[in-house]
Formats: sequence, structure tokens, C-alpha cells
Amino acid sequence: MTSAVEEFSAVLPAEAASVRRARRLVATAVSATGYDELVDVATLLVSEVVTNSVLHAGTEIQLRFRATPGGVRVEVFDRSPLLPRIRHYDAEATTGRGLALVSALAATWGVDRENGGKTLWFELAIGADQGGAGPDDGPASPYVAPERAGAAGDFLEIHLLGASPLLVQATIQHGDAVLRELALLALGGELDDALPQGWQLPQFDVSPVLAAAEAAAGQARADLELRLAPGADVWASERLRLIDHSDVLAREGRLLSAPALPEVAVCRHWLYSQITEQAAGFPAQPWELPEPLEPTRAAAGLRAEDLERLGRTTTAIVAADDANRIIYVNEAAGELLGWAPDALVGQRLTVLIPPELREAHLAGFSRLQVTGEPRMLGTTVLVPALRRDGSSVEVALTIERLAGSDGRSVFAAVLVSTTIT
Repeated sequence: MTSAVEEFSAVLPAEAASVRRARRLVATAVSATGYDELVDVATLLVSEVVTNSVLHAGTEIQLRFRATPGGVRVEVFDRSPLLPRIRHYDAEATTGRGLALVSALAATWGVDRENGGKTLWFELAIGADQGGAGPDDGPASPYVAPERAGAAGDFLEIHLLGASPLLVQATIQHGDAVLRELALLALGGELDDALPQGWQLPQFDVSPVLAAAEAAAGQARADLELRLAPGADVWASERLRLIDHSDVLAREGRLLSAPALPEVAVCRHWLYSQITEQAAGFPAQPWELPEPLEPTRAAAGLRAEDLERLGRTTTAIVAADDANRIIYVNEAAGELLGWAPDALVGQRLTVLIPPELREAHLAGFSRLQVTGEPRMLGTTVLVPALRRDGSSVEVALTIERLAGSDGRSVFAAVLVSTTIT
């Protein structure tokens, strides 16, 4: 092992090839220090951090490396003032794992504001228990440029009246996922026809929105107060435009991400329109959940073997596809819920959810699409189901995920009435 301190600095453009170059530079530098056991984790983390800068900052990137006695330090600087935030997504998610990996694998890490931008750094140490030391993973504060510090009047005070905190969080999660995928494809040149004017990720800080929604956790409806940085209304409008565009591409099958549930799309338009309209001086308009809307995708199908298996089941079964559409109901379920099975097929699953629980259901369904978090899969929970006559029946609900005949997900729910007869 060399005792000399190795260090370098490199400027990288905001393009996909910079991720590979950063990996090679860091791998070579770590090997030169003699800390071979740190090569794999260092290259993994630098690729995640540089990828995030390429996607979310869209500015020139400065990569800095320094070897220290017993370890290494890697810094990635970009000129976006928006601070990163850990997203607690499932391992199957298509977004949100970069900072979680840094937090889990680095001995220590942090984010420093620097020259109007930010530096995300991490340190690795030989023989150390990696992970655990780092900044709070709560929401990042909006950036305040030094010359504007204290000018509170420059900030946008936005009021989201009667918001569904869970649905707002689901809306932000879906937007993060489709924008990240759109950026990756655009950087690879796979969407040149769809994005003829190039690509720039909207510099809209979603942290204040998420922080307000998370602070209201447990409330079905809440008035959320946001304090957004100057210019946030312009970026909110651009974020809305690009997510809408991504949804079109998702419906065309050009993205891996599923298109948003229609109610999530309505919430998206309400959320960002409230920001732009209130910034322009218009009064706040409260959120209203629309009546069940038509799905944005064609119906998925059950595989023949699953259809046969479900048909032999005497317990009540309702199956829905990943567009929240009912695709199968057996006779026992129809009898329990007061519906002819054929009359339920094709309707949204929300027709069986009591109105006061629909937003929570839609948020959970959207989160499952985006993050892969199987919070209710494989477990049995007691929930009320809405019958056709408007009454409710309490059921023990167990949900199983199946592979549809076209590769899409299908969710089969077993319903057992808990009413003693």
C-alpha cells in the first residue's frame, strides 16, 4: 500500500457517458492507493451520485477524489441548488435508490452548498462499519441564494386546501419515477423523436411539498402550507408538462413505468396548477376527488391456469389489473357484494371502496406501481367493502399478485366476511 495521498479533480459534462468515466477514474484512483477492498463500493456509489447529477442537475459536474490514511473521500459537485433527499422505495423501484445506497454503504457522507450549487461527498474506510453516519434524511430545505437571504417576500406562499396527503405523496412519487426514466432514455438518445428540443429536468424542489404532506400523515384531508423558492411556479409548470408527456409515452408502451392512475393525474394537475395560479394572484381552490374515471390502459388478462384455479375457489375472489380495473369476479364475491359478477367486471376497483377510504386506496395502489412496496400483499387485513346497495360489509382481505397473460401485474383479492351469521 502506498503511503502517498492520491487525489484528482475532473470536469464531466452532463451526459450518460460521464457515469462510465467517473467509475473508471475512481476505480483507478482507489486501486492506486492500495485499498482494493474499497474499489467495488466506491465505483457503485460514484456511479449513483454522478447519475443523479446528470439526471437532476443537467449541469457540468466536477468529480473530486482524495485518499486519506485508511480510506478515501469522493466528492461530486454540480450547479443545481436543489438538495437531494433519500426516498424510501422498494428494491424493485425504478427510482429513488441512489442516496439510500450512499447512506447504507458509506462510512459517512453529506451534502454541502457550494458556489450556488452543491457537493455531495462520501467517505469509505478500511475495516469500518459502513453506513449510518450522514445528514438527516428528512426533507431538504429550499435553497436560498446568499443575496436573497432574508427577503421573505420573494418566496411563494402556497396553500393546498383540503388536500389528501397520501394522494399528494403518490403524485410526487409517480412524477419522480417517470421523469427519471424519461431522462435516462433521453440521455441515451432513445427519445430524440419525442424530445426534439433536447432535455432538461425541471429544477422544481418537491421537498417542501413532501414535507407538508408527511407532516399531515394520518389525516384524510388537510390544508397544506408550502413556502417555495422564487421561480418555483415556472418550474412547476414545466414539471407538469413533462410528466404529462411522460404519461403519453407510458401509455404508448415506450416507458417501463406505468401511466398514472387517472385520479393521480387529476391530482397532479390540481397540485401544479395551484402553484402557478396562486403565484399569479388567483385564490386557492380546494381539492376534490373526482368520480371514478376510466382507466388509461387496456384491460390486462389472467393466465389460463390462474383463471382455472380461481374458478375452482369457493371463497369470494375479486381480481383487478394494474390499471385498477376489475377483470374477474366469482359468484361468491358477487353474492357477498350484492353484484352480478358480470356487472362488476370492467369497473374501477374504487366502486368497492367506501368513499372516505378511496384516496388512501388510490395512493397505496399508485405507490405499489411506482415503488414496488408490497405493504398489503400476502397479509390479511380487516377492511370495509362497499356493497351495491351502499351498505358496508367488513371482510378479511388477502391480496396476491399474479402475472397477467400479457406480462402485466394482476392482483387477486380473497374476501372473507367477518360477520357472524
